[in-house]
Amino acid sequence: MLSSFQFFVAQNTTNDTIKLATKTTITTVTTVKDTIIKVVPQATTTAAATDAEKEALKKEAKILNAKMKEEKKALKEAKKKELEEKEFEKKQAAFEKQQDKILSGERDVNKLKTKIANEEKSLTRNKEKLDSKKSKGKLSSTDIEKENIKISKQQIKINKLNADLVKEEEKLSKLRN
Repeated sequence: MLSSFQFFVAQNTTNDTIKLATKTTITTVTTVKDTIIKVVPQATTTAAATDAEKEALKKEAKILNAKMKEEKKALKEAKKKELEEKEFEKKQAAFEKQQDKILSGERDVNKLKTKIANEEKSLTRNKEKLDSKKSKGKLSSTDIEKENIKISKQQIKINKLNADLVKEEEKLSKLRN
């Protein structure tokens, strides 16, 4: 029973050290400064201290200063690493956004191509209908003119879609470069 109790206490101690290790180093930097400030005044206020005690206090101050410098350096490195990670995430997000724009542009180009193909099919059907009605002689000159106007409007629409397609393809090529 005694051994399990000791194990339990040892486990609590390790958990406490883990919790302390995960805290930020900023608090340790301030505590190191505080201890340096406390050590230096004590060294100056004790007039009766021997030279050995003074040198020991100076060594402690130097050690604490060195620790503080190391902690500052580690803090700077951690901040630098964090900034690099943020920059990498920003670049990654920008790259993904660019890829989404490219996919959207490709979809727009494909939509325009299908619209153009459908309009061209419709145009050929209308021309064939007009030719068949002309050959049968069922249309008057005004009806022929009306059908020709419809066909001309479809051709204009196809030309406009082709111009839009060229613009979209140019946008897409710019996005890819």
